[in-house]
Amino acid sequence: MKALVYRGIGKKAVEDRQKPELQASGDAIIKMAKTTICGTDLHILRGDLASCEPGRILGHEGTGVVDSVGLGVIAFKPGDRVLISCITSCGMCDYCRRGMYSHCVAGGWILGNEIDGTQAEYVRIPYADTSLYLIPKGEDD
Repeated sequence: MKALVYRGIGKKAVEDRQKPELQASGDAIIKMAKTTICGTDLHILRGDLASCEPGRILGHEGTGVVDSVGLGVIAFKPGDRVLISCITSCGMCDYCRRGMYSHCVAGGWILGNEIDGTQAEYVRIPYADTSLYLIPKGEDD
């Protein structure tokens, strides 16, 4: 698959990468429909974010279609159209229970930062049940 990859300060490249695979029972693999460039991606490219290492697929928001789900995913099935939140939330930690998803101890802003992101043909979304949102039928991306 094609992906936009951070290659170091001021450097990016479109590269061929392996399609992501399910790693945990709560994961979903999403075939991307649309993604956006966020100001945060520009900060990464300027070198402002040390947690994002060269080789990381950029991007942390977008829309797509569920390709596959782990055995623990109950809210989504293949073929569902979804919005991918820029914040991944486990739904179980104290922060998530208080609605402070960006502080999730297992998630937070990890897509395109600590794990590969959405600027690719496919993306793996951890904690799919609490990190994806169904796009209603009839609504466009």
